[in-house]
Amino acid sequence: MKIYFTYGATNDKKKKEQNIIVRLSYGRDKLQVKTSTKISISREAWNFKKGEEAGIIDLLKGSRTPSESEYLQEVKDKLDRVRKHLKNEFRKLRLAPEFNLMDKQDWNKWAKEELDIALGIKKAKSKLAPFFIELYKDYEDFHKNLWATNTIADYSSARKKFEAYEKYKKHKYKTNELDLTYYKDFQNWCYNNQQLKPNTFGGYISKLKAVINHFKTINHKDVFHPHLEHKKFVAISEEVPHEILDEDELKTLWNYKGNEKLENVRDISKLLYYVCLRYNEFEYEFKTNKDKPLKIAKTQDKYYWAIYERKVRDSKGIPLDQELVKMYLANKMPRFISNQKFDKYIKELCLEVGLKEKAQYISAHTFRRSFCTNMYNEEHEEKDIIEYSGHTDVKALRNYIKVKNVTRKNSIANKDK
Repeated sequence: MKIYFTYGATNDKKKKEQNIIVRLSYGRDKLQVKTSTKISISREAWNFKKGEEAGIIDLLKGSRTPSESEYLQEVKDKLDRVRKHLKNEFRKLRLAPEFNLMDKQDWNKWAKEELDIALGIKKAKSKLAPFFIELYKDYEDFHKNLWATNTIADYSSARKKFEAYEKYKKHKYKTNELDLTYYKDFQNWCYNNQQLKPNTFGGYISKLKAVINHFKTINHKDVFHPHLEHKKFVAISEEVPHEILDEDELKTLWNYKGNEKLENVRDISKLLYYVCLRYNEFEYEFKTNKDKPLKIAKTQDKYYWAIYERKVRDSKGIPLDQELVKMYLANKMPRFISNQKFDKYIKELCLEVGLKEKAQYISAHTFRRSFCTNMYNEEHEEKDIIEYSGHTDVKALRNYIKVKNVTRKNSIANKDK
């Protein structure tokens, strides 16, 4: 936005004294507002320069009485404050969801109000603290066309957890109530009531802070609790051991027979491994898209499965392992359960079959990581592994393959040890 000051409405040099006019301009057709500052100035005190350089003359040049110099300095300072205030408020306005919906009437109203505040004619209204969940939803709406599908899902999942906590507390929190007591109580609820791990809780806090930091540039700071800036209001992030299951351990796991619940988890783990699935892709195929048949087709002597990758918004065609072909043809594909339940039950299964040392570190993502690592150790080309994993490049794939899990002798990882 451009802010211009002029000597009267038309810069008429014939008039000895005029009120300073301010003109706000943004875009060709959007904001064009002109109004008086009601600040009087003499012709001799105006520099008559073009554009945003127009203003009070250089006070270090020329001679004038002390009272004249003092008045001109006050005017100059006031114009600087007006410019700074309008620039700052416009910067905040551009981040607001309603920015692109404003018509000329809205612009005129906004400009007049902010100019009156900048000139000290009226005080800025103190804003009421908004409800946190409502602000969170606005943040999601603002970014929904910018985020990848999995990011949208992650924020939605976190919001539902915040909503569940409010339901548990029977209280709707406002942003000025998000203090260290809220942080500690929410943390205890996540750990004790929801059996969530520190990194999951940390992910929720990270999203909370992202929402707050976005709106801090728009709303007055007094609608947010100062504890949000406290060093203890932190998004916890702990280093987690990246365990994998090797071929022998996978066979031990998959030989399990017994409890129907654990057998279902066993079969889900086969899908996650052989198709190198992310759990949200498994969810899409078996829950979101459950009314549509799986896109599995036979080509010559092989079965292929077209998997939609939500993270990259693309599909990958995976040749099915014989184990999965048998499950598919016998109509014995596993039923969907939530990621949280899978992570709980897979640990039970690991304990049941004797994989006690690794059990606490095994989750849904272990099987995708295990596939990439095992294929790498069997000396498959990285570009071939990517065909299954769907990684965008080799560098992304290598983030999955940790040095401690590499047994391949001619690997880059071993050379770097």
